[in-house]
Amino acid sequence: MRWISKCAAACLMLALAGCSSPENKYFTLSATEPTARAGQTGAARTIAINDVSIPAYLDRPQIVIKQDQNLADIREYERWMEPVDSMIRRVLVADLTARLGTGRVLDEPNKDSALLSITIEDFGPEGNHVVLRGQWTLKGQQKDAPAVPHSFSRDEPLGRSGTPDTVAAMSRLVGEVSDEIAVDVEN
Repeated sequence: MRWISKCAAACLMLALAGCSSPENKYFTLSATEPTARAGQTGAARTIAINDVSIPAYLDRPQIVIKQDQNLADIREYERWMEPVDSMIRRVLVADLTARLGTGRVLDEPNKDSALLSITIEDFGPEGNHVVLRGQWTLKGQQKDAPAVPHSFSRDEPLGRSGTPDTVAAMSRLVGEVSDEIAVDVEN
């Protein structure tokens, strides 16, 4: 009888070990090198990241993979290290600083900075591409300064479909938008 109890306990332990969940993997976006440093043509402006807006489907810790227009896969065990909007803000500050120079990009607005707002409409893998779509607006320091929206749409084909490659491509797309913003700031 004792032998049967020990075997039952061992079988139960093996069964529970086989039912364990996979380990979480955490990912983050990273700053990228500028394709070309923006050439300054006017007075050096200081800009501040005023607002980063993301769609509700991205406002979660799990990485979302869009299979097509109507189907998405939420990767329960593949997660972002920080909230997506905060992560985009952090990378934009780093990318724009690399393009415009130290002291020209602020994480929070002050009274002398131009205000940069970014609205992300779509960001992440879509089929065999990674996409970044949205618009950015740079508003001057004066209260009545016009704010002209600039739409952007970037995509990069995925050579491999793993999450590390996808996240690296997402970082490069944020870098491309940073290149565009830096050129506009300098003109």
